[in-house]
Amino acid sequence: MNSFMNNQPGELLREGERLERRIIRAGRLNGDRRRQIGIIYRLADSYGNRVFPHSFCSGMAGSPAGCVTGACCACRPDVFAYEKELLDRLPKRLANLGHHCPFFNRAKRNCGIYTLRPFACRIYYNHEMSHYYCQNPAEETIRLLESLKRHLEEILGSYLGGYLPGLNEK
Repeated sequence: MNSFMNNQPGELLREGERLERRIIRAGRLNGDRRRQIGIIYRLADSYGNRVFPHSFCSGMAGSPAGCVTGACCACRPDVFAYEKELLDRLPKRLANLGHHCPFFNRAKRNCGIYTLRPFACRIYYNHEMSHYYCQNPAEETIRLLESLKRHLEEILGSYLGGYLPGLNEK
């Protein structure tokens, strides 16, 4: 297993720690929740911009809307309460249920809500050297999300796990 983390020891870990420090600071900001939410999504996107060039995903990107394999979208995306409320308002591809994320466009092989995707989707990258590791969830993403979860819950509400349209989980 030849991963980004193994190729550049600590680089991925440092990026995750950097993201965590910044999210903690965002949670301490006095201001409205919308501002905090905007900040944490921009932080996640900035993290993605830094790790993407070193990921398997960079070789598979076919458009600005993400990877063309769609393998990591064969799941129910992890969401927090705020994200679920937002996603419940959006049109879904119900034929995807059980096969892919309800927002994944299988015909175009891209995310139908890329600019509105949940935090967990924003930090998901395959740091291995093969498409075999495009499966979701990836160990690095799980570890990063676990380390951030309590800080994110302060801003996004409780963690609900995998998204299912219209159903209340937890």
